[in-house]
Amino acid sequence: MPGKDSQKTKSDARVSELLRLANSATAGRFEDLECPTCRRNAVSVWFTHPAADVYRMWFVCADCDFHSRAQLADRPSYFLESRVHPELEERDRAILKQSIFKGPSQ
Repeated sequence: MPGKDSQKTKSDARVSELLRLANSATAGRFEDLECPTCRRNAVSVWFTHPAADVYRMWFVCADCDFHSRAQLADRPSYFLESRVHPELEERDRAILKQSIFKGPSQ
């Protein structure tokens, strides 16, 4: 059974990988990012805007089942309407509808 240190190291590595993806998006790179799971350059960055003042950023790998979502505090300066993914946006709308705690704009 892995020890606490091993689990913490894996968790820290995962956070670092997700931050690397987020930093790439901040820099305007939205395609062909390295996947933390399969290590291929197959991750795309997508956005959703499921409600007023609600923005999400998605990382989706085209070659494996990796996907992750980041909840953003505000509309990011690098947000592009052309990068809004309709299916992911509908998924985020459904999540917001089911949420117990509603934000001020919901």
